[in-house]
Amino acid sequence: MAGWMGPVRRKNAVPRSAAGFGHWVGGAARGCPRARPVARHGRLPAALALTAALSLALVGALAPGLASAHASYLSSTPAAGAVLKSAPSVVTVHFAENVNPTGSDIVVYDARHKSVSTAAAQVSHSDLKTMTVPVTGDGDGTYLVEWHTVSADDGDPDIGAFTFTVNSSAKASATPTAAPGGSGPSGGGTGGAPVWLTVLIGLLGIAAGAGGAYVAMRRAG
Repeated sequence: MAGWMGPVRRKNAVPRSAAGFGHWVGGAARGCPRARPVARHGRLPAALALTAALSLALVGALAPGLASAHASYLSSTPAAGAVLKSAPSVVTVHFAENVNPTGSDIVVYDARHKSVSTAAAQVSHSDLKTMTVPVTGDGDGTYLVEWHTVSADDGDPDIGAFTFTVNSSAKASATPTAAPGGSGPSGGGTGGAPVWLTVLIGLLGIAAGAGGAYVAMRRAG
């Protein structure tokens, strides 16, 4: 439509000249909002879910073992690996749980594997985690203490052994040393942190790191 002001161009109408078309395209592009890049967070929640599932599975698998401990070796007099100047008259062993007298015993042997314990071991009435056995020393040499227990708490059995040495000419030492055999004084125990604890701490560390990275990426996005 033409009037006294000349032709009237409709709003957003496409110009016919090439130069005008170029200006029109540029202006239209400047008027459009910028598209923001889409952050790819989908993999992190999946990793967190997998880590949590592995942690729960590990705890579930280990829970029965943690709940059912044994009346295992804690300490003794003489201590495991101790060097004494004279043979003791009594050997005392302290355990991790209350001991059932039925099915539990301690036997002490000399270096020739001759029994030097003179009676069956007794559970202390004042401390059900402690057993004592009377012995008759047979001079210098290495003595072997073998024990087996039944837990009065859950009925689980355990077995183990340790040694001490009598040397009348040596300086007495109560410092324990490594017990012979692969089981150690407690039968089933091992030194250091348990493997399950190390693995669990590692899984929790992975979960914490992945969670921190996920939060940081969400904030940055």
